[in-house]
Amino acid sequence: MTVVALVLAAGQGTRLGQSVPKALVRVDGRTLLDWSVSALARARGIDAVLPVVPLSGQAAVADLRRQFRGPASLLESVVGGATRQASLRHGLDAAERQLSDLGWVLVHDAARALVEPADAEAVLAAARATGAALPLVPIGDTIKEVEGERVKGTVDRTRLGFAQTPQAFRLTVLREALEKAEREGFTGTDCAGLVERLGVRVRTCPGRAENFKITHAADLARAEAVLAARGTSR
Repeated sequence: MTVVALVLAAGQGTRLGQSVPKALVRVDGRTLLDWSVSALARARGIDAVLPVVPLSGQAAVADLRRQFRGPASLLESVVGGATRQASLRHGLDAAERQLSDLGWVLVHDAARALVEPADAEAVLAAARATGAALPLVPIGDTIKEVEGERVKGTVDRTRLGFAQTPQAFRLTVLREALEKAEREGFTGTDCAGLVERLGVRVRTCPGRAENFKITHAADLARAEAVLAARGTSR
């Protein structure tokens, strides 16, 4: 069955302080959307990539299509919704319209523009066992539980981790999880959170510190430094 990667890029990203939506901001001459799509398109096992973009993103998608190399195919983009979950719905619907044999879906936030093909390959392999998986980065800092200005205790950080994208799911699992969330008025911060509510076992695979989410202006400088160190040949 076909595997598609949805790249969610419709958010405005106001904390970044730019005049354009976050995914259209450039790092080392390329948009965050471009970096994300290009990396996922080179991952083994991914057949197609579908960008979910803001209304103002059509020009950026046209530029991306002119320079796109694959080897995965680049599907027609779709405009996202007012929330991340709405954008997920738009992306899933568009992918099913364009791919008749769709079986697996990876969901990636374009703001994690330093993603590598190996990240997608690892999470897809992990998901095939249970139908759902995500990359996780261990927490290195001490975590305190607080109440007001008082510390209540120290949390066992060995049981915690930072969730990343791309996250991978069997299509039927992700579709059921999204529909359940919509029926019950639940809003999750990631797709794995929606799937967990089904009782499906979500597996993990090792994430990477470099696959961080670009949120603030300082993150742009950090991303530039990472790209300079690794080279920008991808």
